[in-house]
Formats: sequence, C-alpha cells, structure tokens
Amino acid sequence: MLNLTHVRSFLTVIEARSIRAGARTVGLSPSTVLEHLRQLEASLGSVLLVRQAGNPHLTPAGARFLPLARALVATALRAADLIQRPHLAVAASSNIGTYLLHPRIAAFERDARVEVRVWIGSNMQAAARLKSGEADLAVLEAWEDTDGFDVTCWSAETLKVIVAPDHRWAGKTSIDREDLTRELILTGEPGTGTGRILREALGSVVARLHYLDGLGSTEGVKRAVRAGRGISIVMESAIQDELLNRTLVALDVDGTSLEKRLLIVRSSHLPPTASASRFAECLLEGPNSSSGPPVSPNAGRPL
Repeated sequence: MLNLTHVRSFLTVIEARSIRAGARTVGLSPSTVLEHLRQLEASLGSVLLVRQAGNPHLTPAGARFLPLARALVATALRAADLIQRPHLAVAASSNIGTYLLHPRIAAFERDARVEVRVWIGSNMQAAARLKSGEADLAVLEAWEDTDGFDVTCWSAETLKVIVAPDHRWAGKTSIDREDLTRELILTGEPGTGTGRILREALGSVVARLHYLDGLGSTEGVKRAVRAGRGISIVMESAIQDELLNRTLVALDVDGTSLEKRLLIVRSSHLPPTASASRFAECLLEGPNSSSGPPVSPNAGRPL
C-alpha cells in the first residue's frame, strides 16, 4: 500500500523543483523527504526522480505516476473534508430548492444549530451529488433505483396548467384534456418525472401533445408563458407570487389529478443521530410533509 505522506513529499519536490525547497514547504528536513522518496520508489518498484543537484527531474515512470499521485492526494483531502465537515450538505432539485426548501432550512438551523449548505441545480445533478458523497441528503422530484439509499415521500405537490392572463383560457378554472393537444407546452429541465406523471394521468392524449423544451428552469418557463409563447404544467408552489400578482392563471384538467411526489433521499447507513437524519425528520414534521411512509425508489424515477 502506498503511503500518502510519501506521495505528498514526491509532489512537493516536483512543484518546488528542489528537494530542499520542497522540504521547507512541508516542514520536514531534506533527509526525511529523501527517505520518503526512497520508500515510495521501493513500494512502486521503480525510480521516479533523477536526483541531480538542485534540479531533480522525473523519470518516464515518474511522469506516468505524477497524475495518479495528484489524484491520490486530492481524493484523500476530499475524503477528510467529507468526513470532518461541520456543516450539513443538502442537494436539491431546482424547483424544490427555489420554492420550498429555504423555510425548512432556516427552522432547522435555528433549532438544531447546524449550518446547512444547500446546492440547487437540476434533478439529475442533485442526485449525482448525493451518490458521489458531495451531499449528505437530497430532496428530489425523481430518483433512479440505487442500492444503499433510503427514499421517503416528503410532499405531494399539485401540478397546474398555467397560461398568460390574456390567453383564451384565462377566464376558466379548468380545461378538458383534449384542449392540451391544441397548445404548445413549454418545458424546463428534463429528468424531473413530470412526463411520467402526464402519461399516467392523461393516457393516450400524451402522444398528441406538442412540446417546446430547453427552457432550462421553471423561472424561464413562467416568463415564456407570460410572454404568450405557450402554456405549461408546473408545481403549484412555484407560481404563488404570479397568482397573487395575477401575472399567470392556473387551471386544472377536468377529471384528472396531476400530482408529483417530492422525495427525501439519504444513505441507508446513516445513524439516526446524524445531521442528515435529523434534517429529514425536520422536513417530515414540517408543513409541506405528506407524512407518508418510505416509498419504492421506482415510484419517483424520471421517464
């Protein structure tokens, strides 16, 4: 097994271009750094550095090892940061992080006295951060089945059709599902599971819907709808300000319940005393909670 201290001494010498200067950088004697290099080379069974006076340089084997050495030290530093970090790292899909999560974070920070650092981005990116260990917990709109993670339903969010105030539907409270086939439906980020919900709720009508995607976010979608470019289907919590200010109109679809389950995802191995476990309980006890049981990950997978 390689000794990371020896690897660090090797990198320091390369960066300082001098054994003596490298030793000063890490607070060791030149003889100690030389011993580290000898032991590292013994472990690898190859000479890594040609030790010329004042100008050590890489051998071909050393040049091949250099990027690996940097990756080893970077991984070790990242591991220490992940294990020792004094804060709770939360990843959230953009809709949840923008419209729902901040009041719960503020309450948790106040009551638990734990700093929460929330990363907000696409659903797929937030899920990736949890899987890579960059987040302790994720709050998502959809999740692909992955071993080692527990999934709990946090909230059941109603989806609404939205139109501009001057749209021909603006005076209605609901529309027929066939009406949707005659309008351009604007969409934001992919992978949030909304398409799956529409297929389950609208059946064969979905095959005749017309979409314009690539608008990136719900904020972008709302602005495009207000400009009259089309209609959209979004979470009701994302349009509260617009409904209050009458810059958008929200409609239901007759005889159809459009609802999205928001998911809390965390490692299956978290102890109940972990900050992520306590934050999950804070979410489940809060006003947005559906108080639902753990769910199958497939229930929220994006399609």
